[in-house]
Amino acid sequence: MTPDRSTDFGDGSSVARAFRLCSDVAVVIWSIPQQLPASGKLFLSTQRQAVPLVSMLLPTADRGRCMLWAMRPGDEVQDVQICAADGSALQSLALQPAARLPLLDVEYLLESLSPDGSIKFLNTLLTVWRSAFRLSRDELFAGVVEDAVQALVPAPRPANSVTQITPGRFLIQTDVSPDLGEIGSLYAIGANSVVPLTSQFVVGNGSERGRQSCHFILESRQPAQPQHLVFLGKKGIAARYLPNCNPRYPGLQKWWAEEQRDAGLREFVLRQLSSLSPSGAATAIDLQLRPPQTAQRVAKSAMHAAAEIDLAISLQGGLLAGGWTDDPVSTLAGIDYLKEDGTALPLDGNWYQFPAWGQEAKTNSKTSVTGFVAWLPLDEPLGPLLQPRFQLRLNSGAVKPLVPKPQPFEPVAQRNRILRAVTPQHATDAAFRTILAPALQDVEKTLGKTVEVDHVKDYGRAHPAPLVSIVVPLYRVLDFLRFQLSGMATDPWLAENSEIIYVLDSPEIEDETKHLLGGLHILHGLRMKLVVMNRNGGYARACNAGARFANGSVLVMLNSDVVPREPGWLQLLTQPLLEREELGAIGPKLLFEDGSLQHAGLYFARDRHGIWLNHHFHKGMPGRYPPAQLARHVPGVTGACLVTRRETYDRVGGYTEDYVIGDYEDSDLCLKIRQLGLQIAYEPAACLYHFERRSIQRSSDYMRGVASQYNAWLHTQRWNDDIAKLMAASAAGSADGLAHAAERNAA
Repeated sequence: MTPDRSTDFGDGSSVARAFRLCSDVAVVIWSIPQQLPASGKLFLSTQRQAVPLVSMLLPTADRGRCMLWAMRPGDEVQDVQICAADGSALQSLALQPAARLPLLDVEYLLESLSPDGSIKFLNTLLTVWRSAFRLSRDELFAGVVEDAVQALVPAPRPANSVTQITPGRFLIQTDVSPDLGEIGSLYAIGANSVVPLTSQFVVGNGSERGRQSCHFILESRQPAQPQHLVFLGKKGIAARYLPNCNPRYPGLQKWWAEEQRDAGLREFVLRQLSSLSPSGAATAIDLQLRPPQTAQRVAKSAMHAAAEIDLAISLQGGLLAGGWTDDPVSTLAGIDYLKEDGTALPLDGNWYQFPAWGQEAKTNSKTSVTGFVAWLPLDEPLGPLLQPRFQLRLNSGAVKPLVPKPQPFEPVAQRNRILRAVTPQHATDAAFRTILAPALQDVEKTLGKTVEVDHVKDYGRAHPAPLVSIVVPLYRVLDFLRFQLSGMATDPWLAENSEIIYVLDSPEIEDETKHLLGGLHILHGLRMKLVVMNRNGGYARACNAGARFANGSVLVMLNSDVVPREPGWLQLLTQPLLEREELGAIGPKLLFEDGSLQHAGLYFARDRHGIWLNHHFHKGMPGRYPPAQLARHVPGVTGACLVTRRETYDRVGGYTEDYVIGDYEDSDLCLKIRQLGLQIAYEPAACLYHFERRSIQRSSDYMRGVASQYNAWLHTQRWNDDIAKLMAASAAGSADGLAHAAERNAA
């Protein structure tokens, strides 16, 4: 049924008409009389409040204006009025329930609208009205939209299915005119649905007959059904017809093997794949490795600029790139990252360079070059892109391609590669602040999301009400467990009042660890718990995981290479925490295996670059060195044996987890405890052996890279002012000075 034409009355007004948009939504259409001012606002007054009530103002073919209102009128007839801004009624209408109204004749309506009005009508249908009334799955509404598309574009250009990237998701190819402008959204219109597609687009730079290739991902539950596709661009609308989703290539692997020319399209598919699911990310990685792209560099020459990218790690927040350049004739303008669409993003925003060595292509000998590392922040992640594309840009405007070898994609491997991006002698504040620190923080956050407790094994019955929970992280080193547990088993107070929680974050030695602990439990009868992590996530995460299983009101953080010298040490460290409210943490005297001092409290001192480093009082002095026999307040204590209340540990959030691998978490924890206004104490009467850094020496990545320098830098960034005040108070000489500093921090 078609709507009646609006008729003019003697006063120049026109008749408002109502139509059905779908089963329960009505549309009121009114041609605005010419005599009404163009700037005047109109509104629809309803007898019963209509929510939602939406409208659109459209230009007509005769240079007039047409107003449309959409609402759910309900099940009964109601009076509605079209009113001017001052509330005066311009037109009245008895609005019937939507089911009694004639269906909107879209073709007739569009004939009365100007071209811009017709485009605006379709745009508003797809966006505002569809969303406001939740009509995506309404069959009548889908028919109205399809009628509008066919009226506007009677013979739409085709779209084709290229390949299926995952079940139900297809890579679709078509072309668009550059006149469309940037594509903002895309809608798929089927027989009974109008669905916005969340997929992004990749539009090719090259054009054929004034058109550009366009690819996107379409999710289709009925791949055999034909669909109209509507692109909403900044400058207009484009419609395409997709007869079905039967793909041209039988599988993604086949398409990938044959589609070598369009690197941007391949990267688009990789990113889309990785955003769908973990299995999609795994597929994206597999595609890039079978086979990888050929690495490209510009070889060093005395005649022209040269460069190579050997580091290109795509992370959630950006891209870390590194390599070397050589510019003997001063023609190098810069290095750019190339996006999927070919847009070049210069790397010089966060750029750090340093002297380095390259390798001659022909002789394989070392040659001096300028090393660099750069951080490029990005609005959206690239996904697991193993070979990002770059270009060397010359002053002349010429460019040369640069492609790295496949890069690491697993978080630990990425972190370890980042730690070797610069050599230790060039790991300065300039390198850390805007380049390495954002990358390391990004990868640590990703790593943290992958770390979890795999399972827990109990040895013996759990302690019904332990006073103390001893948490011992295990990383590859089991050498001292026999001695450590023997020292604990011969301590009656410890055996009666504590539970022991071992945390294994190197699951590759799980069987060996379980076998060893099982035998030691049979031998000593100590109640123990083994928390097995799914992977190594660093010292802090292991300690925090163990603390979550602790039932005692006192927590002991104990390294696996710390061995009691004699019984009674735990009681000596626990009692002060129970008796002195001002005490936040306490640590013992630690000795090297030769009896010399390893730890008698911790303090801070700056290095030549102004970085605060952790130091141990009287380290290397004889174990009975008189100044080390004084129980006192200290700036901090080592995490090798740190005792605190569980409540205090929880209040400060436990160990901070973004230090790399393991270092400076203990002093960070002490400083957080000090912020609560609490003191840190050293108790020399409690004495243990510490076979220092045996675990961390098993981490070649920590020992070879700049992890320790980064951790010290990060620690300084967080605590510089607090440490400066604390050490000034310490230099003033007394526990009173330290106490006042703690009070000021708490305030």
